Amino acid sequence: MEAMQRAILDCVAARDEVVLSGNKESFSYLQFRNGIWLHTSGDTMTQEKEISQASEQEVLHALFWKVRDRTGHYGPDDGAVTWQDVLDYFRNGGY
Repeated sequence: MEAMQRAILDCVAARDEVVLSGNKESFSYLQFRNGIWLHTSGDTMTQEKEISQASEQEVLHALFWKVRDRTGHYGPDDGAVTWQDVLDYFRNGGY
């Protein structure tokens, strides 16, 4: 794992929770608890949810695509967003 990716994980872990998505229909967020990454997703209306353990690579992937979305980059990865962009996004208070 690159130092930049480790810095992203450390930055996000310090927040305890990062929302990946949420609307009237569904929600998804990551939490770092007791050294373990947890991914929670569910239905907003019924509040039914599923919690699963996520690997660091899965967390990095989700964070990368969240930043792409938040910065207006859609579609296949075209290289427009870098790991430095992801780190800057979270260091600058992006949620």
